[in-house]
Amino acid sequence: MIFHTMRTYKKSPLINTWLQRGGSRRENNPNRFSGILIGRTLTLLLLPVTLAFSIMAQETVTIPKSRLEELQRKEAELNSLKGDLKATKGENLQLKKQHQEDVVKISATPHTQPVVSHVSPPMASLPPLSAGDIVGAMDLANYYRTDAAAADHRFRKQLLKVQGEISAFEKPPFIRDYRILLKTDDREIRVVCDMNPPEQYDAMFTVKHGSELVGQKSGRNRVPIAKVGDKVIIEGQCRGLSDGTVKLSSCEFKSIHGAEARRV
Repeated sequence: MIFHTMRTYKKSPLINTWLQRGGSRRENNPNRFSGILIGRTLTLLLLPVTLAFSIMAQETVTIPKSRLEELQRKEAELNSLKGDLKATKGENLQLKKQHQEDVVKISATPHTQPVVSHVSPPMASLPPLSAGDIVGAMDLANYYRTDAAAADHRFRKQLLKVQGEISAFEKPPFIRDYRILLKTDDREIRVVCDMNPPEQYDAMFTVKHGSELVGQKSGRNRVPIAKVGDKVIIEGQCRGLSDGTVKLSSCEFKSIHGAEARRV
């Protein structure tokens, strides 16, 4: 069959030219040409089989039993850690959700608490002011805050005995005078008593970070006079309201803690 084909192509001028240039050598050795074709065909057929065996050889790996057990143990530990991580994420999500709910509840809860303030009787209901009447410091502040003109009409230039709680002392340096502040419900309204300096003391000053008033006599003896929080009655002349302050001048103690006080 091959010989016949070769002889048929040989009749063509193109084949004749090819034979003249060297093709005649293949005709002279037809077995060699046939062997080349068969070899190439077998190579193409065996190539996939060779590749398959190569892949199988790569996928099949032989390892020691101890190494296999170690890998299996580590894989089990990894799976356990993955489970713990998943559980932790779930707990974190739950805690985050709970925190958000708590924030909403706290935001919805009012933070302001009702302020209990001192209620003063209406000034119009009070009887005429008489000598010796005691006026509460909180009442005096409330009256001036509510109606300063009416409060002036009742209290200004009157000698008052004001009862209250000491909230602070003011002692300017290098000056003998000092001031006592009485507690009020409104921070914008203060009741300030300008105290006369006592004659029996060489100096007056505050100690314990300004929370206590002491007098000093000769020989450097210090005598405690009053402290913050004391309940006192102070007598002085009302000067009215100025810059948020109800002032009393020329004041002196009448009592401290309910007992008769020294004239200081």
